[in-house]
Amino acid sequence: MINKKIKIIFIFLLLFLFSCKDNNYQLIYEEKIPSVVEITVYGKNIFGGLSKFSSGSGFVWDNNGNILTNYHLLIDVKDSNSRIIVRTYDNDEFEAELIGKDPYSDLAVIKINKNLPKLDLGDSSIVLPGDDAIAMGSPFGQSFTMTTGIISAIGRTLNGLTYYKIPLVIQTDAAINPGNSGGPLLNSKGEVIGINTQIKSNSESPQNSGVGFAVPINLAKKVVENIKYGLEHEYSYLGIEALNLDYEMRIRADVEENFKGLLITSLEENGPAEQAGIKGNSNIGNYDGDIITKIDNFEVGSFEDLIAYLALNTSPGDIVKIELVRDYKYREVNVTLGARAK
Repeated sequence: MINKKIKIIFIFLLLFLFSCKDNNYQLIYEEKIPSVVEITVYGKNIFGGLSKFSSGSGFVWDNNGNILTNYHLLIDVKDSNSRIIVRTYDNDEFEAELIGKDPYSDLAVIKINKNLPKLDLGDSSIVLPGDDAIAMGSPFGQSFTMTTGIISAIGRTLNGLTYYKIPLVIQTDAAINPGNSGGPLLNSKGEVIGINTQIKSNSESPQNSGVGFAVPINLAKKVVENIKYGLEHEYSYLGIEALNLDYEMRIRADVEENFKGLLITSLEENGPAEQAGIKGNSNIGNYDGDIITKIDNFEVGSFEDLIAYLALNTSPGDIVKIELVRDYKYREVNVTLGARAK
């Protein structure tokens, strides 16, 4: 009899918790959706009229009319013939101006002559797999949609619009589809932790497969501080090409099992790393280049680790301390970081 009562209490408790979670989602939608916008880009067609080029989402960044979105939505905005139209949850429409862009992170800032409520920004460095994930946007033209799921993985790298990959990308199973691009990915507090940007799909026409990606908000914070003023955001770099140490590479580089680091294969001529005395492989086919193990006491286990650290923690001109292994001995080298070529 006691066990039966315990089971009944447990069931009611579960139902109560699920009810609270549903109510939390409803509150987040009501509070946050007025800060989400739908974006449509028009351009001149061959007949001299306007045609829709792209559509997606965005969200209010600050109280000055700045809106953050994906740059790939605006890549065709090149002259005065283009029009960027922002539609709000209240069905008001405003023409926007492209203020700044960053192809490296696939982010852009547009501005409207209207102050809307801004979203609270979270901290993507504390996001963990299993956390709640809430995506907002206008997928397939279905305006102001919210989908929910969890954080599936963190620290992904993603092919963007340039040679360089986007670091520390958040993966989620919250449904993201064409039209969600540029919209916010929120946590259970309704704080922005990422900007929805891509999906992985096996079909010819992209659609949700439970694998969506968001640019981390901590990277966006750094980028937006420049592009919202129309400035270019500069990324620091070392000027190296390198390989992650996997099983095969450890054998070729003659290092111990499970040794972690980044094997430098080649250096940019007169680049920051070469100027600091760092060495790459002596010849093609040799694997005797320096192995980076740390940067400023941050452990480097992969090229992705290095790119992420540089993107979030450094600027061109900064001096960083590189710990590396050469001829089986640890060394420290100070490197003055350069700026990525435009």
